[in-house]
Amino acid sequence: MNLFIKKLLGFSIGPIVGALIAFITIPLTTYFVSPTEYGRASMFSLFQVLIVTILYLGLDQSYTREYHESSNKTNLLKNAMFLPLMLSILILFCICMNLNTVSSFLFDSEKYNMAALLFGFTIVFMVIERFILLSIRMKEKALEYSIINIVIKLNILIFTLLFVFFIRKDFLAVVYSTAVGQIIGDLYLIIRYRKLLDIKSFYFDKILFLKLIKFGLPLIIAASVNNLLNSLDRIFLKNLSDFSEVGIFTAALKVSATLSIVQACFTSFWVPTAYRWYNHNKDVKHFELVSNVLLLIMSILFSLVLLLKDLIVILLSPEYDAAKFIIGFLCLQPIMYTISETTTLGIVFSKKSYLNIIVSLLSIIPNIILNILLVPKYGAVGAAIATGVSYIFFFFGRSYFSNKNWAGFSLKNHILVTLTIFIGALINTSNYQYITIVNLFLLVFTCVIQIPTIRKIILIYSKKSDRTWDFS
Repeated sequence: MNLFIKKLLGFSIGPIVGALIAFITIPLTTYFVSPTEYGRASMFSLFQVLIVTILYLGLDQSYTREYHESSNKTNLLKNAMFLPLMLSILILFCICMNLNTVSSFLFDSEKYNMAALLFGFTIVFMVIERFILLSIRMKEKALEYSIINIVIKLNILIFTLLFVFFIRKDFLAVVYSTAVGQIIGDLYLIIRYRKLLDIKSFYFDKILFLKLIKFGLPLIIAASVNNLLNSLDRIFLKNLSDFSEVGIFTAALKVSATLSIVQACFTSFWVPTAYRWYNHNKDVKHFELVSNVLLLIMSILFSLVLLLKDLIVILLSPEYDAAKFIIGFLCLQPIMYTISETTTLGIVFSKKSYLNIIVSLLSIIPNIILNILLVPKYGAVGAAIATGVSYIFFFFGRSYFSNKNWAGFSLKNHILVTLTIFIGALINTSNYQYITIVNLFLLVFTCVIQIPTIRKIILIYSKKSDRTWDFS
């Protein structure tokens, strides 16, 4: 158990420090940039992530799946990275040839050509960054992985300070600082790990490449739909509401990222650990305990966010006060996704990656329906409800298909906790007089229904449980 926690803490340093840096960056941008301008800037990051996810072609996931079975891990990385990198360079070329069109698409104006150009360059750098970081993560170099993430976040903060204090205070300040900080951080990454990118030792392995593609292609559809799921809220707000609602929604999304800290820490550590445990035939009860402990942690953090939402929103300027009403539903996104990482293992282990497509479709259909119904009337609140509900569908879809293809474990506790936090998120969309008391009760109730998990943790740490527990 101690080794398990040590590695988890190592992977956690980067996301935690990165989140602290983000907490400094958020008030800087929201104080100097209006909700409308902030909403416009969010389109840059939104479509950046959408495009990059498609460019990966699922090969990033194929790389992690094949990592422990490969004897030449460096060549595996290069084979996995080859096609996404070539496609990203092609995208950059197309953007350079159509700067006005890209600018108009992103910002509703043709005059932001420099921002459009940076959009193209960041796509290339993000592809390289993704695969290098995956290599470090799969080697389980926790501290190294964390430091790199901190360097990139710190770059963005430094350039945000430079832009908003000395250059400009509009949405371009956010775009330029994010893009330049990202590129400089990735340049350091490329120089530091240039041996991983050495083309002289690259051997294109056709059999390996086809194997990677076979596993990855179903995942690209699932990943693309999943990223569309993360983006539809702002796309619907942009088209059915206005940039101001997009800005408020994006600011709340940044605040709910407090729970994404746990998501980033856990998923970085869990993927290589879960694969190793499976290869070593670890008993299913270990996977179940990790899932239950994570459920306990995430649900408690959710209740604390609701209790402290007024204080958290103080980070933003008064123009963003409405963000506190949608934080609850937006927190369901990192919560349900993170917990599902422990309940989706049957899909991964069985190599039936096509099931992720079904899961994504099951999630996106209610998202589209709810956005169409709720956004025109309720704006950001409607979009937040659509996002929260769709991630509940996402969690149960992943869990169902996983248990159908693996030994799995009972989800009764997960269902009860999910229902509890959903009700809590719904209540917090309005400003009731006794909302603090309600949220305090929610915290207590969440802990009470998970007492069996708390007892098991205490027994294992006190070494009074049986000795069949092994978290190495």
